[in-house]
Amino acid sequence: MGQVDRADVIAEEQREVDRIYACADEDQRSVDAVRAKLRSDCPDAGLAPVPDVPAEFGLREDLGGRSLVISRVDLTEDPDARLTWYLGRRTVRDRNGDLVLVKWSSPQAVRWQAATPDDPRGVWRLRRLHCEERKVLDYSDRLIQPPPESATAASPPQADAGAETTAGVDPFLLAELDRARDGSMRDIVETIQRDQLLLVSDDRKGLLVIQGGPGTGKTAVGLHRVTWLLDNGRFTPDEVLVVGPHREFLRYVKDVLPRLGSRGVSIVEISQLWDGEVRGTDTPEARLVKSDERMATVLRNAVEAWIRPDRITEDLEFVFRGVLLRIGRAELVDLVREARDSAGPYLVRRRRFIDRTLDLLLERWPANRRKSIDPGFRSQAERQPRLAALLNAVWPSLTAERVLRHLYDSAEAVRQAAFGVLTDEEQRALLRPQARRTADEPWTPEDLVCLEELRVLLSGDEPRRYRHIVVDEAQDLTPMQARSLARRCPSGSMTVLGDLAQSVGSRQYDVWGRLVGILAGGDGWRIAELTAGYRVPREVMEFARPLATALSPSTAYPGPIRPPAPGSLTVTPVRRAKLVAETVSRALNLAMRSEDQVRSVAIITPDDGELLDGIRGEVAAAQESALPGLGRQITVLPASMAKGLEFDHVIVVEPQLLAEQGPVGLRRLYVAITRCTQTLTVLHSAPLPAELGGPAKGTGQKAAAADAAPEAHTSTDTGTYESRDRLLAGLREQATADHRQRGHGYLRYALMADLCKNDFDPVEADLGYVARTTDRGTTIYVVSARAAHTYTELRAAAVHAREIGWAGGDRVDEIFLVLPAEPSDTWAVDVIREILDVSIIWKTDTGWGGHRVETALGGDPDRSPPETE
Repeated sequence: MGQVDRADVIAEEQREVDRIYACADEDQRSVDAVRAKLRSDCPDAGLAPVPDVPAEFGLREDLGGRSLVISRVDLTEDPDARLTWYLGRRTVRDRNGDLVLVKWSSPQAVRWQAATPDDPRGVWRLRRLHCEERKVLDYSDRLIQPPPESATAASPPQADAGAETTAGVDPFLLAELDRARDGSMRDIVETIQRDQLLLVSDDRKGLLVIQGGPGTGKTAVGLHRVTWLLDNGRFTPDEVLVVGPHREFLRYVKDVLPRLGSRGVSIVEISQLWDGEVRGTDTPEARLVKSDERMATVLRNAVEAWIRPDRITEDLEFVFRGVLLRIGRAELVDLVREARDSAGPYLVRRRRFIDRTLDLLLERWPANRRKSIDPGFRSQAERQPRLAALLNAVWPSLTAERVLRHLYDSAEAVRQAAFGVLTDEEQRALLRPQARRTADEPWTPEDLVCLEELRVLLSGDEPRRYRHIVVDEAQDLTPMQARSLARRCPSGSMTVLGDLAQSVGSRQYDVWGRLVGILAGGDGWRIAELTAGYRVPREVMEFARPLATALSPSTAYPGPIRPPAPGSLTVTPVRRAKLVAETVSRALNLAMRSEDQVRSVAIITPDDGELLDGIRGEVAAAQESALPGLGRQITVLPASMAKGLEFDHVIVVEPQLLAEQGPVGLRRLYVAITRCTQTLTVLHSAPLPAELGGPAKGTGQKAAAADAAPEAHTSTDTGTYESRDRLLAGLREQATADHRQRGHGYLRYALMADLCKNDFDPVEADLGYVARTTDRGTTIYVVSARAAHTYTELRAAAVHAREIGWAGGDRVDEIFLVLPAEPSDTWAVDVIREILDVSIIWKTDTGWGGHRVETALGGDPDRSPPETE
């Protein structure tokens, strides 16, 4: 299809989009007129009192600048005699009530969008429309099966620039992934993929686990699933709860559901589910015990221990209203045991014991005085000192706080409640002295969950129930938190989202079984894996793969769908004294990149006061300087707060320090390095962790970044070496690491192929460089798979190239640094050559670029250099 034809198609689609918007505008005017007539001031009302109108009448999503129309479906047959339908973000009808736009979440829309050649579902073409609100910019066709003859005769389908096969990657998806992030999550209605859509629309009962690595879209799937459930009448908004990991995550996703048309859904961060104020912190040992499911048994035993029939040592006798009342000791013991062994919470059974005791006293009230029994008789008898004292001794009234304080303060109480449940060590971990006042008790997050468990045991008071719960980052739930969530949804209808490799909670799970076994109800559970990585650049995913595999070998690692992007990963050693300044400088440079879209930048550090505070201070200073906009683009956060978020550019500072921060350090590192959509920069003064290509653990190497960083451009001033031999060994280890970097082989062999074309015989040295020798001397080529854009990066790479030339031991007459892409600071290329005598060339789409590229590839050095490509 030619350019003119393509323009004609866009014009045709524009006419249809205009018609749909005209119907939507007319529909809106009708809504406004009805509201005016009813004098309603509720903009979100569904106008339920109005008879004979569609269910969606009056419901209007805030599209947030997104297009109403997203795609077109062409059918081979249709019982409604319409072979073309348009899909979008809401349902739109014309003035006759006929559908002109089908909402993406409707049953027929889901059916059509999930069509494949093996299961065409009556669809022969799916056309994605790329619109800027009302304007059609482009389209992309996905051919499912041969079109019917009628369609072929009317408009024969031909291959064109906008077509894709069913096996290809949606070009609009790639464009969407490349869009700048503004700090808020966007919906994926326009680009939702089949595997995601099938999970969104899974209508089976029970609990659905969606396991997915970084950038697989599991959070988006969970939120779009909420809309699908509501739109298809499975639940109402007040029956659904969405649970997120922290407040930043809630801020990040807050606009998604309203823009999908799903208002009224409760969204909370996990820590806010439990009443009470956190005023303390547990030791790691105590946290593990309190969060374990066995703690529920300990708490139940602790409550039951307050029921003490052994404290009844004599008959109960007292005078009430002039009558001596008496119950024998054995009778009282039987009453206590009978109530204790009955069903129900502690306080309900206590009331049962009290009422049965009062019934027995009434039975023994003299018959001739029965007329004196009045409505206050039972309550007054219960308050008699002898009976009240017995009740308090045998079955006291309790609060959750009282039970837990007593348990933690008494080794004997812990021993009794945890006998056969916890080890002696675990029992000791629970002990701590009571505060002077209950109000001063240093409750921890784990304590608040235990207090809820106790309230249920004591009074039966349960938190609000929901018919469906969505839990994001569920891999960090503790067993006790899972019990609490299951209590909120007894049916077990849940959507559980997470990635076992990203678990940073107090517990890690090898498989989902134990955790979801607690959450699931009678309908059971099932698991699905999202295995396509959409958000994270390919180079970053490959960089993170060894770490992910070490953390969770049982889960599939996502396969990145994005094409290689040179420059998306930079790993650079920096002296510790310069780490803060270099980090902020890099962040500002990323924020200042001249692009059409404003990009977000995140600096992720260990939860370390010095580094975190220093970087925050420098960024704050930038905000107050002449560059306020840049400061606002930059977010500085500890790794513990990065979970669930995404940014265009991410700088991870000192990964080894992050990895060493407790048992979840490596997991937090994995989360941190997979938050980006465009580039990841890793800055380190200590060697990288072994899982990221650093030195193997136990090698005895000092914290010398140049020994460990898998970065071709390092400098000796960033590390410490015991000797000349240690430096040579470090450079050889570095060369080995360089060879493992993705893209290194392609660049190396492309260079050698072009040298061979010019009748040279290039060889690979053991230090990783390529060499050629002629009568003019020896030239070496130091290949870097990492892009170097700034003067600082180019200088470091050039110094490393000179180190490699020196380490080779032979005379070197000329050195070329070979890069995968053109530097941003092209002016620096000449400066580097003048200062360090290192020439720089780079790969282009059509060949090679660089001011001395002809000389590099074997041309006459006396000829004038060609222009840079």
